[in-house]
Amino acid sequence: MKHFFYVSIFLLAFTPGYISNAQSYFDIINMGYEHSEYSPKNASNFGFDKFHTRINLGHELKNDDYILGTFSGEIFKFRDIEYTGEEMNLYSSFVSAGYLHFWKEKEWSLLTQIRFKLNSDYYQTSINDIQTGGWFMFTHKKNEKLSLFAGMYFNQEVDKNLLFPIGGLHWVPDEKWNLYILVPSIIRFEWILKEDNWYTGLESNWNLNSYLIKENPEIHYFRIETLVTSIFIEKHISEKIVLYGKIGNYQINDYEAFDNSEQQISQPKLEAGLIKNLSLDAGIAYRLRY
Repeated sequence: MKHFFYVSIFLLAFTPGYISNAQSYFDIINMGYEHSEYSPKNASNFGFDKFHTRINLGHELKNDDYILGTFSGEIFKFRDIEYTGEEMNLYSSFVSAGYLHFWKEKEWSLLTQIRFKLNSDYYQTSINDIQTGGWFMFTHKKNEKLSLFAGMYFNQEVDKNLLFPIGGLHWVPDEKWNLYILVPSIIRFEWILKEDNWYTGLESNWNLNSYLIKENPEIHYFRIETLVTSIFIEKHISEKIVLYGKIGNYQINDYEAFDNSEQQISQPKLEAGLIKNLSLDAGIAYRLRY
């Protein structure tokens, strides 16, 4: 009988840019807010606010394979930062569709997906502005405690196309903790304080996005590359409803604007050494754990 099922491997629910996942759970819906404050060297303080929503679904077929889909949206707002006298808000919409195939009694699987995203400072962008991409990934379940991943990822940005390998592992040595690594985007160590109730741990996320700029004629596109490491705490208020919070620090902070000649536009606040920063993230999710 066909039914909706949310499969663990579909945790490769890519954010607009790169991969974001955690193999010990699956979020059907996730809504969150992040606020970060920077204290640049020899420049005044600034910050940003980020709002995000993601929906992930999968539909089981008669042969036990799955059709998959994701939708996500994000709003990024700079605070106390201006380019050519104007503040900048960035918007991102992301849709993906894929297929998950199993063989050898699910010891092996292959995930293939295509994705389309719209990144801009203008909320109603044109279909001509779509950035396309896709990926495939093999998973080999060696035993109940260890799975290995390997594949390739393609991503079209405003300024260039990217093609690179992805790979990693999910290791569950016992019932109290697990480790998930997917290079180049995420490392997550999770410790179970109380099963189906409290979870904590450490995670590191890398992201890269480029945004087509339409509201400011002096800027062609804006590029963001970040690496943030956070301590997280998660509380189940019911079997499937989770509240979460994170406190972290950004180790990579590349916020860069480029003109039509692809020359970088100077912004002293964003070029003044940004390691001194604090990130606070909170949200709610409809989550399946296994």
